[in-house]
Amino acid sequence: MKKLLVAIILYFIAVPAWGYNAAYFYKLGLNSTLSNMKINYFTKAIELDPVLSGAYEQRGLMYYFQEHYNKMIHDFLEVTKLSPDNANAYTMLGVAYLNKKDYGSAVANLTQAIRLKPELAKPYGYRAEAYRLKGKLELAVQDATRAIEIGGNRRTIGKAYSTRSKAYKELGENERAEADLHKAINMDPVYDIYRSFTTTEFLADSAGRSGNVKGIGLMGAVGMIAIFFVAIFKLTLTPPRKRNKNKHS
Repeated sequence: MKKLLVAIILYFIAVPAWGYNAAYFYKLGLNSTLSNMKINYFTKAIELDPVLSGAYEQRGLMYYFQEHYNKMIHDFLEVTKLSPDNANAYTMLGVAYLNKKDYGSAVANLTQAIRLKPELAKPYGYRAEAYRLKGKLELAVQDATRAIEIGGNRRTIGKAYSTRSKAYKELGENERAEADLHKAINMDPVYDIYRSFTTTEFLADSAGRSGNVKGIGLMGAVGMIAIFFVAIFKLTLTPPRKRNKNKHS
């Protein structure tokens, strides 16, 4: 009887500490600046409180930045189980499937995000890219246009213009494609490296990126490094050969 009483007392002491510790590690994860440390803290929070939806969401976001898409999908699926009305979780699942080139699953999850929060531009923008990569160009233009109409941060809208530019190009509407490319460049500095590109060169470079701007950022970093070496070592670049004036430049 005494042992049972002690066990009951310990249980009621442990329960608040259990919850407190989960919240403590979750907060550490939010405040940490190192991605692996953040993941470790969120993992500990989940171990202590397996229904802490926010910890799965934050850890899934870290997996996104590390391009661990299977782990990301696992965490955001848990979020949708714990918080079925979380539109952001379905959006992030769509992004993960988009990066895995599973465009059908991407469209399905992004459609659910739109059902839950039709006022958000991001799900429309990402679904537009999924439709484009599935070859459904008219639907891609429709969704990208809707994202632009809703509005949002400059990066989201810049991505929508970029997707619509590529869809227009594939539809043979070159003038509209060119106009949207310039709008994308003006909206989001990440596209600035394409400022001197033609639309065709832009499409060739971005082919296979699945709308992921990480590759563009890497290209920009490489360009900056090249400029750095030119400036420091004063490398001589061979000027381009003159073209025939009658040819289109």
